[in-house]
Amino acid sequence: MKRISTLIILFLSITFGFSQEKNSKLTPLEIVNKRMASYNSHDFQEFIKLYADDVEIYTYPNQLLATGTDNLASIFEPKFAAKSIKVEIVSQMNNGNYVINHEIVTEEGKDTKYVSIYEVINGLIKTVKFVRDK
Repeated sequence: MKRISTLIILFLSITFGFSQEKNSKLTPLEIVNKRMASYNSHDFQEFIKLYADDVEIYTYPNQLLATGTDNLASIFEPKFAAKSIKVEIVSQMNNGNYVINHEIVTEEGKDTKYVSIYEVINGLIKTVKFVRDK
């Protein structure tokens, strides 16, 4: 029985650790661009696995909007299913673990401009701060 438990633990760590290990080999810029591609293709599963389980989303500078991938899923999964959103990157820069985008998000035909600051740690998006055009 102990051998079976050990094999199950080994299998789970290889299976679930692989995705994060695969992402950790990507640069923060590549992670954020992968996020944008999955956003525009409405691939929710690919999108959500780019975030740390305890991700924090803010409206700049520090108004907390959402925490955790479960909360993020409740916001984005219906929008992806309805294919009602897309994002265009106007410009982009990165510095270490941070990627800063000037983005135009279109939702149901309405455009909103953002400056978005992504912090990527160990191949996962850990924090996002959105500065919205009013």
